[in-house]
Amino acid sequence: METKKKEKVYPDHFIHSGEMNSKVGEKVKIIKINKESMELEDYFYLKKFENWIGTIIEQNHCNSGIDTYRVEFDQNKFGYFYDKDFVLRAGD
Repeated sequence: METKKKEKVYPDHFIHSGEMNSKVGEKVKIIKINKESMELEDYFYLKKFENWIGTIIEQNHCNSGIDTYRVEFDQNKFGYFYDKDFVLRAGD
């Protein structure tokens, strides 16, 4: 029996980056971090950026096929994220 994958639902003003290609210059919001779904080192790195809004300023194509993104926030703060770590801000 085939089961359907449950689609995630996001508010209208967000577009999940896994559903479209993220591009340099786009505004993003770092999602709420789920501690149980990741290693502690990753959790504590991402937790400090939770719910922050920033701009993608760099996209790095990795040999693994998983891209990483440098996101810049206010006051010269930045972080590196996978597309699963943020949602795109539509209309900003």
